[in-house]
Amino acid sequence: MPSKGLRTAKGFAAILNAARAAGLTGSPSGTGTPGHAALFYLALNDPVMSAAMQSARESLPGFLALARHPGPTMERFAVKIALLGDAGPEFFWIYPFAYVGDRFIGQIGNTPLTLAALKKGGTITFGKRDIVDWMYTDAGVTKGNYSARAILKAALPRDRAAFKRRFGLEFDF
Repeated sequence: MPSKGLRTAKGFAAILNAARAAGLTGSPSGTGTPGHAALFYLALNDPVMSAAMQSARESLPGFLALARHPGPTMERFAVKIALLGDAGPEFFWIYPFAYVGDRFIGQIGNTPLTLAALKKGGTITFGKRDIVDWMYTDAGVTKGNYSARAILKAALPRDRAAFKRRFGLEFDF
């Protein structure tokens, strides 16, 4: 039975080989470089989203520690990464994910819009610097997901419930 938390590198050996064969093991689309901060212009020059991404990055070590050793009611540990494409940054939820050496590997959870080399359900490797958000559920309550919280803060009150239903969000406000 697969772990509910962070997967081990051993469990992803076959996935890593497939990623290497697909050419996805390098620093994707230039991320992880000194210019990595340029990705955050998508924080779309929005101070609320920028602050949300900063909070997620600051709390990432604690999240990763929990993902390695989840409690009995914790599951669905995922990270959101930002990759730079020709049209600017694109964001992907990665679930499940694992450490492989000093990198991470995981499965792309959403359909790429501009990065043609990637596919929903495909495998990708990435660095810690690519992670801009994280989430998991604990007894059915969503923890993290700072980007969705920022969107909800900006949404009209009448739209918040529909947004939460559409994405299955149950926040611990």
